Amino acid sequence: MLKKLTQTQRHAADGRSRLRIEGARRGDPMSAVSAFQRRSNACPRRACCAACLAGALLAGVPGPALAEGEGTSLPAAQYASLPAAERMTDPAATGNLPGSSKPPVPPSRFSSLVAAGSILPRPGAPTGCLPAALRDVVADLSAKFGAVSIESTHRSVRRNRRAGGADHSLHLACRAMDLRIHNRARGVMAYLRSRPEIGGLKIYRNGIIHIDNGSRRHW
Repeated sequence: MLKKLTQTQRHAADGRSRLRIEGARRGDPMSAVSAFQRRSNACPRRACCAACLAGALLAGVPGPALAEGEGTSLPAAQYASLPAAERMTDPAATGNLPGSSKPPVPPSRFSSLVAAGSILPRPGAPTGCLPAALRDVVADLSAKFGAVSIESTHRSVRRNRRAGGADHSLHLACRAMDLRIHNRARGVMAYLRSRPEIGGLKIYRNGIIHIDNGSRRHW
C-alpha cells in the first residue's frame, strides 16, 4: 500500500513538472512564476532571484496595442514672436490691463532732495510716517533757503518725555518735526507762517524750528 502511494505521488510530481515546462515553452509567464515561487519557498536563498526573474517575465507580456501613430511622436513645438519694440507698451499687443503701460510714478521732490543731500534726516528720525503736506513744505523750504536737517519726527512716549515734550505732543503720532536751516537766511519764519499746511510753529533758542499739522498756534 505504501509503495503504491509513493508511486502515485511521484507520477503527480512528474505531471506538474511537465505542465510547468510546457507552460514556459508556450510563453505562459504565470506557470513560470508559480514554478519559481515554489522553488523559492523550498529554498529561501533563491527567493530574491525568483522575484527578479518573475518581474522580468511579466514585463515581457505585451500590453494593449496602440492606435496607429499614437504615442510614437511628440507634438510639434510652437513659437510665439514678441511684438516690435514700438508696440511693447500697447495693451492690445502685450495683453496688459488698461492703464498698466503707464510709466512708473517718479519719486517725490522730498525723496529726490533727500537723495541729493539737500534734506538730511538724522538717525532715529523717520520721514516715511510724516504727512505728505509737511514733507512738501520741507521740500519747498530746502529749495528756497538751502539745506535742511530734520532733527526729530516720531517719538515714543519715553523718548518724548526725555526730550521735554508735552504729554499730547504730535510727535507721538508722527505729525510734527523739528528741523534746522543750515544757512542763516532771513524770512524763514515769515515763509513758514504763510504756509497753510502748518499749524503749530515755534523756533527755539538753539535755532531748531518746530512745525506740525495741528491747530494754528504759536507759543
